[in-house]
Amino acid sequence: MKKSIKRIVQGITFILIIGGFIYIGTRDFSKKVVIDNEKFDQEYTNVSKDNVFVYATSQEVYGRLKNGNAVIFMGFSKNVWSGYYADILNEAAKEVGLKEILYYDFKEDRDNKNGTYQSIVLRLNSYVWTLDDGVKNIYAPTMVIVKNGEIIAFDNETSLNTGNINPHDYWTSIRVDFKKNDIKTKLLEYLK
Repeated sequence: MKKSIKRIVQGITFILIIGGFIYIGTRDFSKKVVIDNEKFDQEYTNVSKDNVFVYATSQEVYGRLKNGNAVIFMGFSKNVWSGYYADILNEAAKEVGLKEILYYDFKEDRDNKNGTYQSIVLRLNSYVWTLDDGVKNIYAPTMVIVKNGEIIAFDNETSLNTGNINPHDYWTSIRVDFKKNDIKTKLLEYLK
């Protein structure tokens, strides 16, 4: 009797172990992946959660600039001007039906003088600001539209400002409407 109870306990234990392995094997243990537009919404609070931004690395941006197609927004969340521009860009993109804008947070790459970042600057050589010391850099916010490896639009209007103006005062409703219409025209050209 003791042997049969022992065998039953071993059998039940064996079945529970096998069941546990099956259960563990079928579970999805991947970390919750935050969708890019949700992550962007968390970083840029004035941009709606329903946005078209997709995070891109410096390598992805350089590849598109070299021989691809993309609308690229370059900025970083600590730059308040980037938030205002991103909101205008997002609204314009949604109005023309553009589904994706690459977002490149270049701040760390610029600070570290990342080689791929330097290649991006070189590719944008005739567009980026040159300071008095002769150094060229990308400043936030910047938008680039590239089609078949050719830059068809570049906008860094508010990346370097003079005076003591803040983005809330600069982006009046008239300026927002003008900029949105300007961007929409450029996006429609890109979508052709």
